[in-house]
Amino acid sequence: MSEPGNSASPNIEPALETLRNVLDELSWEPKRAEGVAGFEVDFGPPYLPVANALAAISVQEQFVFYLNFGFAAAPELRDTCAQFIARANWGLTIGNFEMDYSDGQLRFKSSVAFTGAELTETLIKNAIRAAMNAVEVYADALAGIVMRGETAAAAWAVIQPSRISSPLP
Repeated sequence: MSEPGNSASPNIEPALETLRNVLDELSWEPKRAEGVAGFEVDFGPPYLPVANALAAISVQEQFVFYLNFGFAAAPELRDTCAQFIARANWGLTIGNFEMDYSDGQLRFKSSVAFTGAELTETLIKNAIRAAMNAVEVYADALAGIVMRGETAAAAWAVIQPSRISSPLP
């Protein structure tokens, strides 16, 4: 991601303005992020399941939205988390869960490319909604692994299959 002012595309600054408008409309009190063209949102305590979000615009004309969990996987639980994340990601059509193996940080990422087009409020809201829906469906089960040491299979068993979007054939 690029810092504002370093963008080669004339789409970046209008996209940032549109993004700011959406975040303000959501009453999320966005703060300019350091080092990237975007905004950070702190959801406040208790930081569970999600602590904060990063909404950013890349120089490749992509809107990227991260929901960062308020808990991290201990080293001995990272393989189990990875197994669960692989199962969850298989059923998602938009976005994906991620884990940094070096520190156990967990997040969900949703994005949309707007190369050569306007980044509209609708596109931003759809990417945010997809991320929030996925976190709503899977976060408690993922927390079960991290906080209670459940197995990936046990955590997966609590997911309501009717709430999972099916991948396209």
